[in-house]
Amino acid sequence: MHQESTSILKKLFSKSIDNKTNAAEDKLLSILLRKVYHTISWDEKTMGDKNEIKDEIRSRIAITPVKKVNFTFLKYAAALAIIISLILVFQYRSNTTNILIATTTNALDSIVLNDGSLVYLAPNSSLEYPETFKGEQRNVTLLKGNAFFDITKDPKHPFVIQSGSLKTKVLGTSFHIRMEEKECSVAVVTGKVEVRYNNKLENLIPGEEVHTLGNTLQKETLTGIMRLNWYNQDLPLNAIKLHEVLHFIHLKYGIKNNLKDSQIKDLRLTLFIGKKASVEEILNQINYITNLNLRYENEIITTD
Repeated sequence: MHQESTSILKKLFSKSIDNKTNAAEDKLLSILLRKVYHTISWDEKTMGDKNEIKDEIRSRIAITPVKKVNFTFLKYAAALAIIISLILVFQYRSNTTNILIATTTNALDSIVLNDGSLVYLAPNSSLEYPETFKGEQRNVTLLKGNAFFDITKDPKHPFVIQSGSLKTKVLGTSFHIRMEEKECSVAVVTGKVEVRYNNKLENLIPGEEVHTLGNTLQKETLTGIMRLNWYNQDLPLNAIKLHEVLHFIHLKYGIKNNLKDSQIKDLRLTLFIGKKASVEEILNQINYITNLNLRYENEIITTD
């Protein structure tokens, strides 16, 4: 049955049950009911056993007519309720797909989604996504951690990421999402991004970041590394603060530090970090430039 006719039929049927249709609408409803009743078909392979599903639906449907209508009308109405329910069951079964979960431990990983979009997952992160996108939106969920999304452009099918209570919607762009213990943030590298949180909406362009603050969102201008796709790019960094480099190491490699001295963290450095650089290589650069003695021991960066 045509989607538009089905929609009209549902609306008229609901309106009739509430005793709100006029004579012309009653006539149209009767015609449509008869048409559906005599033309509907059933696909046993894709929709399952017709009688079993029909009996289950009948057991849950109770039609209490308010108008004075004849038995034939009620017969068609009851049939319609069953048919519409069966259609919904069929549509649900047709639209379902395998849901996959990718999880990283102590190293980052990348995932290519079936639309060609690329997702980089930082260490200790988890993404839920469908094996195949179906429907009007491409929906995924960042369950925990940090990720960089490089989304294939498709204006007809927006890409939507749920990360906690924050929802990010794009058509085709690249951006970071970070889920931390007390807040979630989105930082845009290319394109435009729409972010919703509670009743707050923010639209972001490259170089902007938004993060949750209590029950609202706060927008800021991006600086330093978060303006870049540091997951898969070489990073020529000029006059960057040491604490930003240490934060980058934490995000990309999952490694924390125990540096306490604010003066050390505010040191500015000029570095070149290759996309495949190891933590030791980065620390060697820092030590050479600053004469510090940063060490990577027991999964933590420390100093004398």
